[in-house]
Amino acid sequence: MFSRGARTWASASPPESGVGVVGARAPASSDEAHLRLLVHRIQEGDLAAFEQLYEATKQDVARTLRHLVGNRVEVDDLLQETYLRLLTAVKGFRGESRFRTFLYRVCANVALSHLRWKRRRPEDPFADPPEVVATGEDPERAAERRQAARLVEAALEKLKPKKRIVFVYHELCGMSPDEIALAVGSSANTVRSRLHHARLEFTEAMQRLVVARPVGGSHGRP
Repeated sequence: MFSRGARTWASASPPESGVGVVGARAPASSDEAHLRLLVHRIQEGDLAAFEQLYEATKQDVARTLRHLVGNRVEVDDLLQETYLRLLTAVKGFRGESRFRTFLYRVCANVALSHLRWKRRRPEDPFADPPEVVATGEDPERAAERRQAARLVEAALEKLKPKKRIVFVYHELCGMSPDEIALAVGSSANTVRSRLHHARLEFTEAMQRLVVARPVGGSHGRP
């Protein structure tokens, strides 16, 4: 139930995902082929290609970071850090996985560092995320959506960083355990174990939050 709610909370379309069996080579899409060509040019020293890579992937990266670390954070700084790390890391890309999986691994490392720092500096779990109002959206529906977003983010705050990353990649980004394993540098079994425990902890946290702050409270309907 709550996992479905988490998917609903992700307002943007999930990043492209799915690699099947680890080590298997699926036919490269035109997007993947384009990214690999840019990577090859970067590895040859063409910095203009890196700018093109940034333009081609920045929206996906920003969306992924927002899901990983929460809507309240200023994503721009993390976005910049991600691409600074990528500029060095891309030299080691050898095509063993999709490039976007490789990119998600850089995102995960940046997010993990941020989440560990954030856990040492707790914030108000019900601080409002930035307002995103759809054109023509009913105000009552918008208020309910914002309340659901606050609850989901507060529940995610209860998860330890590694569990949160696995949970977000699977539930919100639609990635398979095998692909997540490649993205976080772990085994698929470890990913499945973290995901199992993260789901239980997320559901328990959501149940407690709903009881403590039912919809229709100070941020809901009077």
